[in-house]
Formats: sequence, C-alpha cells, structure tokens
Amino acid sequence: MTRNVKRFLAASLLSLTPSIAFAEQVESGFLDLLSPRDEYVTIREVAVQVPTLRNGPVASVAPALENLLVLNQTGVNISLGIQVLTGTLNGVFNPYPVPTATYGGFQVSAPAPTPLVAQQYYWTVDPANPAGAKTCVWRVEVSDVGGSCSAQVFYGTYGGAVCTVDAVNSFIDPTTCETQIVTIIQ
Repeated sequence: MTRNVKRFLAASLLSLTPSIAFAEQVESGFLDLLSPRDEYVTIREVAVQVPTLRNGPVASVAPALENLLVLNQTGVNISLGIQVLTGTLNGVFNPYPVPTATYGGFQVSAPAPTPLVAQQYYWTVDPANPAGAKTCVWRVEVSDVGGSCSAQVFYGTYGGAVCTVDAVNSFIDPTTCETQIVTIIQ
C-alpha cells in the first residue's frame, strides 16, 4: 500500500512541474495580465507562427499596415482593450462593439521592425472587468530577420474563453511586413 501511495504522489508532483514552468512563461510573456490578482488563476499562453505570403511584391522591409481582426463567437458583444501599441492606431473597424458571429478589428500603421514591432491587445465580453470574464489577450510580434519579415502571435485566455488564430486567413508579407492577423474568441 505504501508503494502505491508513493507512486501516486510522485506522479502528482511530476504532473505539476510543467504547469509551474508554464506559469513562469506566462508571467514573462505578457507585460500586463489585466489586473493584480491574489488568488490562483489558470492562464494559458500559446504561440503561433504566422504564414508568409509567397511571391509577394519586391520591396524592402518598411513601415507597414497591420490589420488585427477578430471573429466573435462568444454569443455576446465583445470590446477591445489595447495594452501595447507600436505605431499609430488608424481606427477600429465597424461594427463596434463586435456583435456575435461577426468580424471586427482595428488597424495600425506600424514602423519598420528594427528588429521587432509588437502590438498587445485583448478582446473581452466585459470591458469593465476583463480579467474576470471571457477574454483573449493577443500579442503580435513582427520581426525583421536578415531583410525578411516574419510574425508570431502569442495569446492567453481568461474566464474560460477559447482563443485561436485563423492561420488560413492570417498572413505576413515577407518583403513589405504588411500583416493581417485573424483571431477567434469563443
């Protein structure tokens, strides 16, 4: 009986190790996690490499437009919160707040990545309390590596939200850095 208890405790402790390591990555991955918390909260962070366009126009890495779109599948309206903005906000697309089963988003005129440009924002069902409701926090990083642009999207979830990147409709032009990121919140 003692041997089984030891095995159970060992397996339980080993299963916590990745969670503890993952929790540390989340803290360093996002500059602001919406609000100070003193209770235990599960936050999941994921990274996605954005597909690059093939046969894009020949140009050099330069300031570019970033279209950051979202498909709302929460069942209620969602609102935008911007935490880090690198460049100039050109505006929020209509309709806003974004109704359910509708695309929304915003556009940024971003500077040339030297070496990195980042946008961090969230979509939430409760703009008064994003940390306590369904919320997806997104961080888009565009970088210049040897004269070619690439993008990665990191995201974290709150309140039971399901957050994903629509890789089929997302892209970055490797020569101009023009970026379109399409995300989904459920």
